[in-house]
Amino acid sequence: MPTIYRNPITKEKATLLATSRSTDGTYTYIEVELQPGGGNPVHYHQQFTEEFEPIEGILGVHYLGKELRLTPGEKFKVPIRHNHRFYNPNDVPIVFRARLEPGQPGFENFMAVLFGLVSDGKTFGPNQIPYNPFYAVLLLEWGDTQVDSLLFKLLRPLMRVAVTLSRKLGYEKKLLETYVRHE
Repeated sequence: MPTIYRNPITKEKATLLATSRSTDGTYTYIEVELQPGGGNPVHYHQQFTEEFEPIEGILGVHYLGKELRLTPGEKFKVPIRHNHRFYNPNDVPIVFRARLEPGQPGFENFMAVLFGLVSDGKTFGPNQIPYNPFYAVLLLEWGDTQVDSLLFKLLRPLMRVAVTLSRKLGYEKKLLETYVRHE
């Protein structure tokens, strides 16, 4: 049975169709219902590709400074380390699927914990940043979410230290026990 996560701020619904565990690490497969104007900031991943496939409606993908409009039946795969974002450019909800290769148990944790924190009122702003900075660095780590900016690159070594500290302080264990459902 698929696991469903809801984000009350973005009104996003994400359904985990296949986990990394269920595919022996080959891929993670997610279906997303995205409301008008919904989407995420520009970012890239160092450890996985992300393939987008609209199911209902037109999906916007910002890729390397270009705006793509994907329709049902089309697919677009973002290579590792390429800046991108997805968004709904329409005035009606859309449904799309994302396939992450190889499978990403960390990203699965990222999605479960972020949506849980948002639902519990433990984030602020449109980018849903956790009030607890230790939570924020864990989310960035799990989601392999990278931002192509000088400030982010300069802070990266500090964030690695903060991830290690957050684990030692028990924050990772607490978040996983609170928000992640196991198959």
